[in-house]
Amino acid sequence: MKKKIAIFDLDGTLIDAYNSIYKTIDFISEKIKFKRFDYETVKRSVGGGDQKLILTLFGQKYLEIAHNLYRENYLKFLPGNVKLLKGCVEILNELKNRDIKIALATNRSKFCVNSLLKEAEIENYFDIIMCADDVKNPKPNPEIIFKILQTSNFKKEKSFYVGDMDIDYETGKNAGVDTYIVLTGSSKKDDFLKYKNPLIFDNLIELKKFLIENQLI
Repeated sequence: MKKKIAIFDLDGTLIDAYNSIYKTIDFISEKIKFKRFDYETVKRSVGGGDQKLILTLFGQKYLEIAHNLYRENYLKFLPGNVKLLKGCVEILNELKNRDIKIALATNRSKFCVNSLLKEAEIENYFDIIMCADDVKNPKPNPEIIFKILQTSNFKKEKSFYVGDMDIDYETGKNAGVDTYIVLTGSSKKDDFLKYKNPLIFDNLIELKKFLIENQLI
């Protein structure tokens, strides 16, 4: 069945902005005299939104002060610290050329999403953008997918969702939409062994090839 709307996660799926997050976290650690985290620890902690990230790393005791510092300073660390992931522009262009709507479903907050997209120079590709602020329940709750489908007026059978983490896989499956995983983010292939036959691709180039070969777009 040909799809009419493609829904993408942001971090680890379309862009690599981990360095901007890491530098912000390192700044906070220094500011509040907390222990320093290594890059991989920070990278593996993303995906649930900035508040959950801060809670995971700094704990409840420092949640308020660290979260405020994150919101106040994150945008300073964006310039030069956002990269497009392999195949990002290629798949977005392919979808646009085939007149398929493109939506963004991210646990990121609105305060930074537009800046991230502008830094990556992909802000003009999206027909619908849904952030953590737009829903009551963040991913892996399927609310964000349902809201996108409601806004676009497409049924779930006409959509697919692309992410890079186990919470993305669960989000798509909870929503009942075709779900694809790319291994360009913070999750490894072994993280998906607990699921039954997930469709996993090395990158967006491989996913684009699969979508075309199977006449899904």
